Amino acid sequence: MANPFQVFVTNLNQLGFFGFLLPWVFIFAITFGLLAKSKVLGDDLRIIAVVSMVAGFFVMGFGGPFLANFFVNSFGMAAVVLAGILIIVLFMSMSGIGIDAIAKSKLTLVAMIAIGIIIFITAIGSVSVIVNPTVIAVLLMLVIMIAAFAFIAK
Repeated sequence: MANPFQVFVTNLNQLGFFGFLLPWVFIFAITFGLLAKSKVLGDDLRIIAVVSMVAGFFVMGFGGPFLANFFVNSFGMAAVVLAGILIIVLFMSMSGIGIDAIAKSKLTLVAMIAIGIIIFITAIGSVSVIVNPTVIAVLLMLVIMIAAFAFIAK
């Protein structure tokens, strides 16, 4: 017997929920937020909403399934990484290590940026864009060099 949740997700996928609707809503929300915050088009939220909807449709027309796969892979990997970070934070707090001092550290910021870059590169590679291993090695070396510089300059 099929799992009802699996059937539900499969039906949503066949309806284009993950391939069109969610990426469109994501692009719409980002565009709407940026336009509303910057007030480039004024204060009228109706104009901003229309421009954001059009931008969302144009981006989906341009990116299509490639963009949807990129979002699915990048958010999926980010969820796994965030779960791992949550487990680390839980173990640190159980052992009495102060998380506030670690959160204010510049090394933590560098580590988060590095994790974001790694997730981005992996997500691009998982949607059939060939990422050269040399590029990954160079980026990894840059991250290590930046971390070493931050440690020495501290």
